[in-house]
Amino acid sequence: MNTRLALVAFCVALAASACERVSSPTATREPPEPSFAIASGQFRSFTVPTKNSQPLHIALGSDAKMWFTESQFDNGKIGRVDAKGKITEFPLPDPTAGSPDDIVAGSDGALWFTMPNGFPDAIGRVSTDGQFETFGAGCAPGGGCSIVPQGITSGPDGNLWFTENTRNAVVRLTPSGVFTFFTVPTAGANPHGITTGPDGALWFTEFNANKIGRIEVSSGSIREFAGVTGSPDRITAGPDGNLWFKEPFPFDSRIGRITPSGAVTEFSLASGAQPRDIVAGPDGNLWFTEYGAGQLAQITPAGLITEVQSVKGGPWGIGRASDGAIWLTQTDGNRIGRFTVAP
Repeated sequence: MNTRLALVAFCVALAASACERVSSPTATREPPEPSFAIASGQFRSFTVPTKNSQPLHIALGSDAKMWFTESQFDNGKIGRVDAKGKITEFPLPDPTAGSPDDIVAGSDGALWFTMPNGFPDAIGRVSTDGQFETFGAGCAPGGGCSIVPQGITSGPDGNLWFTENTRNAVVRLTPSGVFTFFTVPTAGANPHGITTGPDGALWFTEFNANKIGRIEVSSGSIREFAGVTGSPDRITAGPDGNLWFKEPFPFDSRIGRITPSGAVTEFSLASGAQPRDIVAGPDGNLWFTEYGAGQLAQITPAGLITEVQSVKGGPWGIGRASDGAIWLTQTDGNRIGRFTVAP
C-alpha cells in the first residue's frame, strides 16, 4: 500500500477504534467461510500512463467509457479508459489543489468527483471532453470554511449528493453549484458512502457510528438504522431490492445487507480480506474488491461468497460498464483492470 493511503487508513482506524460499537438485536450474522471456486470469465489489466498515479474509484460515464480518479498527492488527475483499455488522462487545472477520490456521472452528462483535501474547492466536475470546473461550499455560519467530502452519487432529482465529514452532513449540490447541508442526527457519525436506493431515497453509511442512514430527497429528512457490527464504508443498491455495503477494516472484513425496512444481515469474509468497494453485477450478484486478499469476489443475494479472480496491485474501486464488464482500480499497482463476466 502506498505511503499516503497507508497513513490515511491508519488514522481512520485509530479514530474508529475510539468509537463505541453499536449493536442492535435486529441484526443477524452469517458466518460461513467463503468458497474458493473460480467463476468463468476473462481478466485483463492496463497500466496507467502516470507513474504511481494511485487510482482509487471508477464509474461509468455518459460516453459509455469508464472514468476513474488518480489521487497522487500534488498531481491530481481524472482518467478515462475505453473498452479496449486505452487510457486518457486529464490533469486538474491545479493538480496541487486536491486529490480526487470518489466519482460519479451526473445528470448533466459530466463526471463529478470529490477532493477530501481540496481547499477552498472540494468538488470537481469534468466534461467528457476534459473541461473542468471546481466548486466550494463557502464558510459555515460561525464555523470553518473547508469541507471534507467522502462519497458522491447522482440523485433521482437530478442533483449531486455527497457525504461530508467536517459538518457531519449529507449535502445536496445542484449542477449550477448550490450547496445545501443536511446534518446527520448522530454527532460525529462520519458519513462515507452514498447511493440511490430502490425506494427513491438516498442511503449512506455512518463510518464512526456503525449505522446506515436514509435521507428523503424531497425533504432532507434523515432516518438512521443501527445494527452494523463494524465500520461501514461503500454502499450500493443490489439486484434484490436491498442495499449492500462493506466493512473494510481487517478485523471487520464483512459484507452487509440492509433491507428498506432497516433489517441488517452481515456476511463474514476470510480474515483480513479488507473489502474496499462493491457494485451490482450483470449476473444478479454483487461484486466487490478485497484489498487485503488481492481478490475480485462475488456474493449472491443469498450470501454465498466466491473469490473469483486473483488481482495483484491492491484492488480498490469497482464499477460496472454498459456492456456488463466489471472494472476495478489497482491502486498500488498503478493499473486498471477489466473482468468480463462469462454468460
